[in-house]
Amino acid sequence: MVAAEISTLRDGFVAEVTPHGRPPHDDAVVTRVQEALRTHAVIVIRGQQGLSALEQAAFTRLLGPLEPASDMRNHHPDSTDVMVVDNSGTTPVVGNQCWHSDRSFLPEPTRYTVLSGQVIPASGSETLFADMAGAYRGAPEAWRRTLRGATGVHSYDKLAHMRAAIHNAPVQPDYARLFPPVRHPLVRLHPESGTAAFYLSELCLARIEPGAGDSVDVSVEELHAHATRPESVYRHAWSAGDLVIWDNCRVMHRAGTLTPGPARILYRTTTAGGAPEAYVPA
Repeated sequence: MVAAEISTLRDGFVAEVTPHGRPPHDDAVVTRVQEALRTHAVIVIRGQQGLSALEQAAFTRLLGPLEPASDMRNHHPDSTDVMVVDNSGTTPVVGNQCWHSDRSFLPEPTRYTVLSGQVIPASGSETLFADMAGAYRGAPEAWRRTLRGATGVHSYDKLAHMRAAIHNAPVQPDYARLFPPVRHPLVRLHPESGTAAFYLSELCLARIEPGAGDSVDVSVEELHAHATRPESVYRHAWSAGDLVIWDNCRVMHRAGTLTPGPARILYRTTTAGGAPEAYVPA
């Protein structure tokens, strides 16, 4: 049988794993995905039509500890670990139009996110990915020098108010107790490769706190503008059966603008991660 193969789509950023008809939880495919994730932030596997929610959960579990769905209003009937992202549903996903890294408001944010294309319209369906390792490498040296010791304060506040508005409900009264602000390094270490990447989020990054003896002359808005320049962004145009995996350590993402009318349904699973570590150059 032909081995699964890795093809680079964007050097050091996006790769495609070709499984030659195998399901993603096949041992050879999992090995290739794990290998590709050491050097790439986004992995694409095509041709997975018919992948069930339980099969996707089983595959995701091989990448790390499986997290429950982030919005229980939208979990799959077969599994509370699988969230159904349905643009025609009654409870829309909140915040997916903002650039973000999943669950950065937690002390131990999500590590890997997996999306599968179940029902895809004929055109106009994209997910955008921004390369945070590339953004760090391409930043001015003065930024890199001062931001390496800086801390980002990530807050659930914006999400709480967006959820209330979209569901026409009061703001969750105890959200500040359940999800107090957390501090993460603004430049984080990638655990496997040892490389550096900015850790940003339009959804949750509230402010930057400088390191001891430093000052930060770049704003949150300037950082996001730099990190999401068109040349740093991969736009994934969905086809039915696509399976996309990304590493939240070194990528931000957001949904593209959907054409009104046609349904798009994705299944979403995630793995738990550890606390982000600061990058310290040798």
